[in-house]
Amino acid sequence: LRSQMCSFSTTSFSSSSSKLLFHQLFEKKSSTYTYLLADASHPEKPTLLIDPVDRTVDRDLSLIEQLGLKIVYTMNTHVHADHVTGTGLIKGKVPSVKSVISKASGATVDLYVEPGDKVHIGDLFLEVRATPGHTKGCVTYVTGDAPDQPQPRMAFTGDTLLIRGCGRTGFQIYTCSKLLEQRRKWVKV
Repeated sequence: LRSQMCSFSTTSFSSSSSKLLFHQLFEKKSSTYTYLLADASHPEKPTLLIDPVDRTVDRDLSLIEQLGLKIVYTMNTHVHADHVTGTGLIKGKVPSVKSVISKASGATVDLYVEPGDKVHIGDLFLEVRATPGHTKGCVTYVTGDAPDQPQPRMAFTGDTLLIRGCGRTGFQIYTCSKLLEQRRKWVKV
């Protein structure tokens, strides 16, 4: 699937259900993904970006404007410069946006999340799961598990889990063994 996505001339993959509007956005130089999710059935079309990249802020905000969406949150799966700088740049251009990251990350944001929390956008929600390993405070955001939530569910793992690999370890005292421990827990779930 990744090779097919990379061969497209566009930088995004998108999908839409009656509720969920989803775009997977790619930043080529750093091979980093940003995800746009919006409640398309809500009158205000609330929107969030997961792991915005500093180099693509203008592209992402332009897409949000073109689609007639209202950005509410920027959510980071972990605290690394490319993402938190992207969040800061977005907040500079859209001051009403709330930044979100795990409390365990140690970053300064508007809203902290912890495992088990739910983040709502319109009538949709994402569940927060702890997935340390790439960094201490890594989290994965998983689309809601309820009859009124879009299916199939999706997990946004940031750099914790990649196609055929994982993000680099060794940051902030985290190691391959911590990441492997987390992967084993995922298999049991």
